[in-house]
Amino acid sequence: MEDFDVFTNEIEFSGPAYKHILNKYVTDIPCTPNGPNYEKFSGPAYKHILNKYVTDIPCTPNGPNYENFYVCIPLSNHLHFTCTAETLISDILRTKEEASLLNLLPNDVEEVTEILKNYEPDELPLHKKYMRFSSENNVNNFLKILKQFPKEWTIIQLTAPYNPNENLKPFTEYRTEISSIYLTLLTNDYMDHTDIEPFTVEVPANITKVGEKPLFEELYSLLIENYNTIEKAQFLNNKRLIKNYWSRREDIDLRIKSVINVMYKEWLGGWSSLLTGKFEDSALREKVIKQVDTAISDWGFIKLTSKQKTLLYNLLGSSILLSSQQIKSCIRMILTQHGNPDEVRQVLTNCESCSKEFRLLNELCFECLSECFEKIHHFNIVDGIKAFSDVATQIKDGDEWTALRKAKRHPVILIVDEMLDTFPWETLPILNHQPVSRIENIHFLYSLYKEHEDKIVDGYFAAEPNIGRYVINPDKNLERMELRMSSFVKYWCESWSGHIGEPPPPEEFLDYLSTSDIFLYCGHGDGCHFAKGAANGAGVEGASGRTTALLSGCGSVRLSRAPGRTPPSGAHHHLHIASCPIVIGMLWEVTDLEVDKVVSTLLSLYVPSDAPVDWKSVGKAKWSQGLIETSIEQKSQYSPERDLLLAVSRARGATSFTMIASSLVARGLPVRIRDK
Repeated sequence: MEDFDVFTNEIEFSGPAYKHILNKYVTDIPCTPNGPNYEKFSGPAYKHILNKYVTDIPCTPNGPNYENFYVCIPLSNHLHFTCTAETLISDILRTKEEASLLNLLPNDVEEVTEILKNYEPDELPLHKKYMRFSSENNVNNFLKILKQFPKEWTIIQLTAPYNPNENLKPFTEYRTEISSIYLTLLTNDYMDHTDIEPFTVEVPANITKVGEKPLFEELYSLLIENYNTIEKAQFLNNKRLIKNYWSRREDIDLRIKSVINVMYKEWLGGWSSLLTGKFEDSALREKVIKQVDTAISDWGFIKLTSKQKTLLYNLLGSSILLSSQQIKSCIRMILTQHGNPDEVRQVLTNCESCSKEFRLLNELCFECLSECFEKIHHFNIVDGIKAFSDVATQIKDGDEWTALRKAKRHPVILIVDEMLDTFPWETLPILNHQPVSRIENIHFLYSLYKEHEDKIVDGYFAAEPNIGRYVINPDKNLERMELRMSSFVKYWCESWSGHIGEPPPPEEFLDYLSTSDIFLYCGHGDGCHFAKGAANGAGVEGASGRTTALLSGCGSVRLSRAPGRTPPSGAHHHLHIASCPIVIGMLWEVTDLEVDKVVSTLLSLYVPSDAPVDWKSVGKAKWSQGLIETSIEQKSQYSPERDLLLAVSRARGATSFTMIASSLVARGLPVRIRDK
């Protein structure tokens, strides 16, 4: 089947094509194709055709195994498709079995037209149209949307390359076969200066030594061991088993530290500089630009592209946080692999392994790239690397650049591919002191932003800390956690109310989400199942409000897959539909004491309190018994944090276990308590 333009509704098919589509529809479609099966069972072309005709109008096809299947087709496309299909294929259906395919098409188009008119939606705003796979999803709208976001945001997309084994292997196997990632700058501190549109950098996976597991395989392996270790902890009944448990916990913690270290030093390297946020102090940004531009002028790099300049600004602006080796390696790739392909084609000579028919410069060998660089710039690549390495050294060693190390930055929003979502991006050393949130795609981000646009101030959702609600230990089997967290909220959040040691009624759970400024859940999982049975029938999606949701259970914000080939989903999806601007929780299994330390620290930093002693200074020797000591001297000056994402970052330091700290992530919009 021929290629088509994915941004148009005008797709013309031949008769055999329609016949093929209907045959696939009858013979191959699964019983409930509402996930990847719906998209993938007959390849990219059919995936495109199905996606193009999805909307909100349900109709149940006749035929075997279709009782759970709802095909959705926009009115104009439906009539074009059905009329044209019947006309084109009726003459080429030879057998009775083939002729029966026409039963899937309406006999009376005019009657269907009148019926469908009742379902025509009212005119929708762009952010709702954009959520649909339609002609609204085009490049012009995409660029328009990026310009509507707050100027303070840095939006970075992390994507895994397409892997055809998705269609052939179980998820647990093909997810470990990622050989690289695509890092796309959508908005960035330096893109306006270079007048460049969004662009992508491909970052190859790190090279492993003999006997080492690839990074992806190691991460998933240690998560399985972490789950098994915590799951079996309840059965420990002697000192030897308990000692072995702690030994395994320590080993798991060392392994997650190693994963983060490899991510930062060997995998991303200097490219991690692209994940950083915009400087709050614009003078620092201008200072970096001037320093790099001076080097470009002095060395005569007149042919550097806007992309190369943008990459160099980011790299050298973060050089104070990077090693010399990370910087030099990245400079080499920027200068050789991100230049002008047309210029390289003009000077590329014959090579056994390289061809002028290349698509991307990284397809060429380093020898050819170095030779082309010299011909274009009239000096060798070693001198080029030295030129910008000298700038990095000046920044790293110069006293006038010390402010760069602790410079405050605006929020970073990571759009993370489902294949990469398990990685603890926020705990990379270059990011762990910055306000960072994550979300699944630009569509969700745009919809959530437009939902709360009137409350966004300087790039943050302006929140209130007045009304707090909580649900603590609703399953009644985490007694010590209940004692700890109930004593904390009664001390620090005295005006809050909620349920302790009992499940809330569904209607009350929804009311908590709808009316509170902050909602705390302490229990197993994410707690959203307590909304089932509410009168609205929609679960947590039936709530509506502005709450910041903090869910402290195991895997409370992880993406999970139901059996089969369904797409991943998480509690945060449902809460975002309910208008929660941000959801904070855990990526994997955690233990209650360490999580209680993190969550109580987070709330004590973010939520104003009349408590007499800072929570950090409160005596906690008997905290697991529900007792705290307040008649002690304040150890240090209380330093609150009204930026919720920065409070999350600081709260990670409340536990000595990296496995616990790196599990904590925020999903959604940046949130900050409104200035009085």
